[in-house]
Amino acid sequence: MEVVRRFTKCIVIASVLPAIAWAQLQTQAKPKPAEPIDYNTVVANISVADMRAAIKKSWKHGLNPKQYWTDSLESNYAKGVNIRSAANKAYLRMLGHLYAGSVDPQFVGYDIKFAKKDFLSAKQLRAIVVATGNDAESLMDEVAPQNSPYQSAREGYLKIYPTCVDGSWKEITPVNVSLRMYTKNPVIPQIKARLAIMGYKMSNMNDIFDVDLLNAVTDIQWGLRIKPDGEISPKGKVWQFLSVPCGERARQLQVDMEKMRWFPQYFEDRYIFVNLAMSYFILMDVSNPDYNRVMSFRTVNGRPTRKSPTMRDMVVEVILNPFWTVPPTIFSEDKVNDLKVLNKQQIREYFDSHHYEVWSGDYRRKIDPTTIDWMGLSTGRVNYDIHIRQLPHLGNALGVVKFDLTNGFLIYLHDTNARELFNEPMRQLSSGCIRLEKPFELAEYLLEDTAWDRKTIESMVARPGEVMSKSTEIPIPKAKQTPVYTAYLTSMMSSDGVVRFVDDIYGQNNAIKKYLTPLIVGNESSEYWGTN
Repeated sequence: MEVVRRFTKCIVIASVLPAIAWAQLQTQAKPKPAEPIDYNTVVANISVADMRAAIKKSWKHGLNPKQYWTDSLESNYAKGVNIRSAANKAYLRMLGHLYAGSVDPQFVGYDIKFAKKDFLSAKQLRAIVVATGNDAESLMDEVAPQNSPYQSAREGYLKIYPTCVDGSWKEITPVNVSLRMYTKNPVIPQIKARLAIMGYKMSNMNDIFDVDLLNAVTDIQWGLRIKPDGEISPKGKVWQFLSVPCGERARQLQVDMEKMRWFPQYFEDRYIFVNLAMSYFILMDVSNPDYNRVMSFRTVNGRPTRKSPTMRDMVVEVILNPFWTVPPTIFSEDKVNDLKVLNKQQIREYFDSHHYEVWSGDYRRKIDPTTIDWMGLSTGRVNYDIHIRQLPHLGNALGVVKFDLTNGFLIYLHDTNARELFNEPMRQLSSGCIRLEKPFELAEYLLEDTAWDRKTIESMVARPGEVMSKSTEIPIPKAKQTPVYTAYLTSMMSSDGVVRFVDDIYGQNNAIKKYLTPLIVGNESSEYWGTN
């Protein structure tokens, strides 16, 4: 059974000193307008030696230290040349990349709904410098993203990247036979060693294909979006997975850390996060100091040709028995193509069997679908300002519960009429919206402390064979409106300590790699492991 992916450190709370610094900034009486603070002044009390040491440890956040502390800087430093200005520039550039990323998200793809963040203001940075006691490494760690997905990717990176450097991640000897339960083969200890590095439990490192190895292979096959059979076949997907070099896996984690730099540094005390690459949902609520609440389940999200976007939004309304208005892409690419080859009787049957209706663009006039020239519409010979809308019922494409967001590109969370898809390993199947395995649980959470308890919600939705004429729209109380973050993370460490990797079928990683400076992997990487 697929392991539900959760964050390794689901609760990330701001450290006390920076929190105090931010609070002080907000409560200070507004002074008279002053001259802008210079960033060089902000870091003036941090020594060049401390900046150098911190930059050399920036590999811990997936940055390449040599991008900032160059060989030229190192040479001049060793000679005792005054490099204060250059050191400041290098250190501040590193902090800027750490906080906001070095890759402009708008260069990556149309599905990224973020603009590049601005760096902290000099005043904000000064507050953190003071709070961290002018310590260059502590300042670096505090400027880095503190949101949970970033920390989960970073934990995975800190587990994997050192094995690239010390050589413990070794290439596995290829074999020409299939490996399955109870197989005995000299290559099996190598496979177990690799999986142990990734965090999978391996009780025995012998040459027998045992239960621990079976569980790991099954989990990997879920991640590879294939039906698990517990077998490692020559040239099969599991073998290809095991053949990926260590440097590539570290690079994958580096890229996913970069993605999370586009997001806010801190997430709220209550938020929803959907990992689009691994197709899972998690709701975190740490707003109550007495207990934390976690909700997690599977999702179905956008296929590669209709990607779910990377974004931040807010869930503001629960809709029971939603109408489904066919989005423009599905209308033109799917529905019109289905209808253009049908005769009038078949068109009528199509609309009646699916409980579809045709409405004018302003929804003021219902139109007989048999009067539409669907073939002419497909070829562009005619044009209509119309919508296809599906009435609420159990077979509605949105199921019986929809969660409205605020974006203008028709992306929302919803139930589904195809619940069997949650049992499939390949769940990048939708046209962009995000289908939820447990919509009633989420509705109950968002509407708690209102009249809409679970029993009432369930009593209001359509029953088998029932077609509804209207929806019930329930605004979520402002205090319970919840941020929704969606990101395409192909790697991270889960709460069970396992670093998981999935294929990048959206193509985001390769797009980011074009702009992201590679890690140091090789002999020179050992230089950045100490304080030299």
